[in-house]
Amino acid sequence: MTSMRQEPLVTSADEPLLLDSYLGEYDVAEVHACIVNGDVRATWEAIRNADLSSIPVVHSLLVLRSLPGRLRAINSGQAAPAPPPFSFGDMPRVGFQLLGERPAEIAFGFVGKPWKVGAEQPLAIGRDDFAAFNDPGYAKVAFSIRAKPYGTHRTLITTETRTATTDAATRRRFAAYWKLIGPFSALIRRLILRQVTSHVETPTATT
Repeated sequence: MTSMRQEPLVTSADEPLLLDSYLGEYDVAEVHACIVNGDVRATWEAIRNADLSSIPVVHSLLVLRSLPGRLRAINSGQAAPAPPPFSFGDMPRVGFQLLGERPAEIAFGFVGKPWKVGAEQPLAIGRDDFAAFNDPGYAKVAFSIRAKPYGTHRTLITTETRTATTDAATRRRFAAYWKLIGPFSALIRRLILRQVTSHVETPTATT
Protein backbone atom coordinates (compact mmCIF):
# COMPACT_ATOMS: atom_id res chain seq x y z
CA MET A 1 0.00 0.00 0.00
CA THR A 2 1.41 3.40 -0.96
CA SER A 3 1.94 5.76 1.93
CA MET A 4 0.35 9.18 1.62
CA ARG A 5 2.45 11.51 3.75
CA GLN A 6 0.91 13.84 6.30
CA GLU A 7 2.44 17.32 5.98
CA PRO A 8 1.30 20.88 6.69
CA LEU A 9 -1.32 21.69 4.07
CA VAL A 10 0.29 24.79 2.61
CA THR A 11 -1.41 25.28 -0.72
CA SER A 12 -1.48 27.81 -3.52
CA ALA A 13 -4.12 28.24 -6.16
CA ASP A 14 -1.35 29.14 -8.66
CA GLU A 15 0.72 26.01 -7.98
CA PRO A 16 1.19 23.91 -11.16
CA LEU A 17 -0.51 20.55 -11.27
CA LEU A 18 1.61 17.49 -10.55
CA LEU A 19 0.28 16.03 -13.80
CA ASP A 20 2.00 18.81 -15.75
CA SER A 21 5.37 17.33 -14.75
CA TYR A 22 4.50 13.80 -15.86
CA LEU A 23 2.00 14.11 -18.71
CA GLY A 24 2.06 17.70 -19.88
CA GLU A 25 1.14 16.75 -23.45
CA TYR A 26 -1.84 14.43 -23.85
CA ASP A 27 -4.57 13.28 -26.20
CA VAL A 28 -7.54 13.41 -23.82
CA ALA A 29 -8.18 15.03 -20.44
CA GLU A 30 -11.18 14.37 -18.23
CA VAL A 31 -11.76 16.73 -15.29
CA HIS A 32 -14.30 16.49 -12.48
CA ALA A 33 -14.64 18.84 -9.54
CA CYS A 34 -16.85 19.67 -6.59
CA ILE A 35 -16.93 22.18 -3.73
CA VAL A 36 -17.07 20.83 -0.19
CA ASN A 37 -18.26 22.68 2.91
CA GLY A 38 -15.16 21.91 4.94
CA ASP A 39 -11.55 22.98 5.24
CA VAL A 40 -8.69 21.50 3.23
CA ARG A 41 -7.29 19.46 6.09
CA ALA A 42 -10.56 17.66 6.85
CA THR A 43 -11.24 17.17 3.15
CA TRP A 44 -7.80 15.70 2.46
CA GLU A 45 -8.13 13.34 5.40
CA ALA A 46 -11.44 12.15 3.95
CA ILE A 47 -9.76 11.62 0.58
CA ARG A 48 -6.85 9.72 2.12
CA ASN A 49 -9.11 7.48 4.19
CA ALA A 50 -11.88 6.93 1.64
CA ASP A 51 -12.68 3.23 1.14
CA LEU A 52 -13.27 3.27 -2.60
CA SER A 53 -14.36 -0.37 -2.52
CA SER A 54 -17.56 0.78 -0.79
CA ILE A 55 -18.60 2.34 -4.11
CA PRO A 56 -20.60 -0.44 -5.83
CA VAL A 57 -19.11 -0.02 -9.30
CA VAL A 58 -15.56 0.02 -7.88
CA HIS A 59 -16.33 -3.04 -5.75
CA SER A 60 -17.60 -4.86 -8.83
CA LEU A 61 -14.43 -4.04 -10.75
CA LEU A 62 -12.25 -5.24 -7.87
CA VAL A 63 -14.22 -8.49 -7.65
CA LEU A 64 -13.83 -8.99 -11.40
CA ARG A 65 -10.12 -8.30 -11.18
CA SER A 66 -9.71 -10.81 -8.33
CA LEU A 67 -11.74 -13.48 -10.12
CA PRO A 68 -8.77 -15.70 -11.16
CA GLY A 69 -7.55 -15.89 -7.56
CA ARG A 70 -11.06 -16.51 -6.27
CA LEU A 71 -11.51 -19.37 -8.75
CA ARG A 72 -8.19 -20.90 -7.72
CA ALA A 73 -9.26 -20.75 -4.07
CA ILE A 74 -12.59 -22.40 -4.85
CA ASN A 75 -10.91 -25.14 -6.91
CA SER A 76 -8.56 -25.88 -4.03
CA GLY A 77 -11.47 -26.18 -1.60
CA GLN A 78 -10.86 -22.86 0.14
CA ALA A 79 -13.30 -20.05 0.73
CA ALA A 80 -13.02 -17.35 -1.90
CA PRO A 81 -11.60 -14.23 -0.20
CA ALA A 82 -13.48 -10.97 -0.52
CA PRO A 83 -11.50 -8.07 -2.00
CA PRO A 84 -9.88 -6.06 0.81
CA PRO A 85 -10.69 -2.36 1.29
CA PHE A 86 -9.27 -0.16 -1.42
CA SER A 87 -8.03 3.41 -0.97
CA PHE A 88 -5.96 5.76 -3.10
CA GLY A 89 -2.88 4.34 -1.40
CA ASP A 90 -3.75 0.97 -2.94
CA MET A 91 -3.66 2.18 -6.55
CA PRO A 92 -0.52 0.10 -7.30
CA ARG A 93 -2.69 -2.99 -6.79
CA VAL A 94 -4.47 -2.13 -10.05
CA GLY A 95 -1.36 -1.14 -11.97
CA PHE A 96 -1.14 2.58 -11.19
CA GLN A 97 2.22 3.56 -9.72
CA LEU A 98 2.74 6.61 -7.55
CA LEU A 99 4.15 9.44 -9.66
CA GLY A 100 4.26 12.21 -7.10
CA GLU A 101 2.62 13.63 -4.02
CA ARG A 102 2.64 16.77 -1.97
CA PRO A 103 0.27 18.27 0.59
CA ALA A 104 -3.33 17.84 -0.62
CA GLU A 105 -2.38 16.42 -4.04
CA ILE A 106 -1.33 13.02 -5.34
CA ALA A 107 -0.79 11.62 -8.84
CA PHE A 108 -0.58 8.10 -10.24
CA GLY A 109 0.44 6.75 -13.65
CA PHE A 110 0.00 3.68 -15.82
CA VAL A 111 1.82 2.53 -18.96
CA GLY A 112 0.41 -0.40 -20.87
CA LYS A 113 -2.08 -1.72 -23.39
CA PRO A 114 -5.38 -1.57 -21.49
CA TRP A 115 -7.39 -2.60 -24.53
CA LYS A 116 -5.78 -6.03 -24.05
CA VAL A 117 -7.35 -6.68 -20.66
CA GLY A 118 -5.88 -9.79 -19.05
CA ALA A 119 -3.31 -10.26 -21.80
CA GLU A 120 -0.51 -7.99 -20.59
CA GLN A 121 0.56 -6.41 -17.33
CA PRO A 122 1.36 -2.70 -17.06
CA LEU A 123 5.00 -1.82 -17.65
CA ALA A 124 7.06 -1.09 -14.57
CA ILE A 125 8.16 2.41 -15.57
CA GLY A 126 9.81 4.44 -12.82
CA ARG A 127 8.37 7.84 -12.07
CA ASP A 128 11.54 9.50 -13.40
CA ASP A 129 11.06 7.78 -16.78
CA PHE A 130 7.29 8.16 -17.08
CA ALA A 131 7.26 11.53 -18.85
CA ALA A 132 9.89 10.58 -21.43
CA PHE A 133 8.58 7.08 -22.21
CA ASN A 134 7.58 6.86 -25.88
CA ASP A 135 8.05 3.26 -27.03
CA PRO A 136 5.54 2.55 -29.85
CA GLY A 137 2.39 0.59 -29.07
CA TYR A 138 1.62 1.89 -25.59
CA ALA A 139 -0.79 4.21 -23.82
CA LYS A 140 0.08 6.35 -20.83
CA VAL A 141 -2.64 7.23 -18.34
CA ALA A 142 -2.14 9.63 -15.44
CA PHE A 143 -4.63 10.45 -12.70
CA SER A 144 -4.54 13.00 -9.89
CA ILE A 145 -6.75 14.27 -7.11
CA ARG A 146 -6.20 17.66 -5.52
CA ALA A 147 -7.79 19.73 -2.74
CA LYS A 148 -7.48 23.52 -2.65
CA PRO A 149 -9.04 26.24 -0.50
CA TYR A 150 -12.18 27.79 -1.97
CA GLY A 151 -13.03 30.81 0.09
CA THR A 152 -12.78 30.74 3.87
CA HIS A 153 -14.39 27.47 4.91
CA ARG A 154 -14.79 25.53 1.69
CA THR A 155 -12.56 23.29 -0.43
CA LEU A 156 -12.42 22.65 -4.16
CA ILE A 157 -11.65 19.01 -5.00
CA THR A 158 -10.47 18.30 -8.54
CA THR A 159 -9.75 14.98 -10.20
CA GLU A 160 -8.11 14.85 -13.59
CA THR A 161 -7.35 11.91 -15.88
CA ARG A 162 -5.04 12.38 -18.86
CA THR A 163 -4.25 9.88 -21.58
CA ALA A 164 -1.54 9.88 -24.24
CA THR A 165 -0.47 7.33 -26.82
CA THR A 166 2.94 6.80 -28.36
CA ASP A 167 2.00 6.47 -32.04
CA ALA A 168 -0.90 6.99 -34.42
CA ALA A 169 -1.94 3.34 -34.69
CA THR A 170 -2.09 3.01 -30.90
CA ARG A 171 -4.05 6.24 -30.70
CA ARG A 172 -6.76 4.71 -32.86
CA ARG A 173 -6.86 1.52 -30.78
CA PHE A 174 -7.00 3.44 -27.54
CA ALA A 175 -9.70 5.78 -28.85
CA ALA A 176 -11.97 2.78 -29.50
CA TYR A 177 -11.21 1.42 -26.02
CA TRP A 178 -11.82 4.80 -24.35
CA LYS A 179 -15.14 5.21 -26.15
CA LEU A 180 -16.31 2.13 -24.24
CA ILE A 181 -14.51 2.70 -20.93
CA GLY A 182 -14.62 6.49 -20.72
CA PRO A 183 -18.20 6.76 -19.38
CA PHE A 184 -17.39 4.28 -16.59
CA SER A 185 -14.25 6.24 -15.74
CA ALA A 186 -16.27 9.43 -15.50
CA LEU A 187 -18.90 7.73 -13.33
CA ILE A 188 -16.26 6.44 -10.91
CA ARG A 189 -14.72 9.92 -10.54
CA ARG A 190 -18.12 11.47 -9.81
CA LEU A 191 -18.94 8.78 -7.25
CA ILE A 192 -15.58 9.30 -5.54
CA LEU A 193 -16.29 13.01 -5.22
CA ARG A 194 -19.76 12.26 -3.88
CA GLN A 195 -18.36 9.87 -1.28
CA VAL A 196 -15.72 12.33 -0.07
CA THR A 197 -18.30 15.10 0.09
CA SER A 198 -20.59 12.95 2.24
CA HIS A 199 -17.77 12.42 4.75
CA VAL A 200 -16.86 16.07 5.25
CA GLU A 201 -19.96 18.04 4.35
CA THR A 202 -21.42 20.16 7.09
CA PRO A 203 -24.51 22.36 6.81
CA THR A 204 -23.67 25.90 5.75
CA ALA A 205 -24.63 28.38 8.45
CA THR A 206 -27.42 30.70 7.46
CA THR A 207 -28.39 34.06 8.87
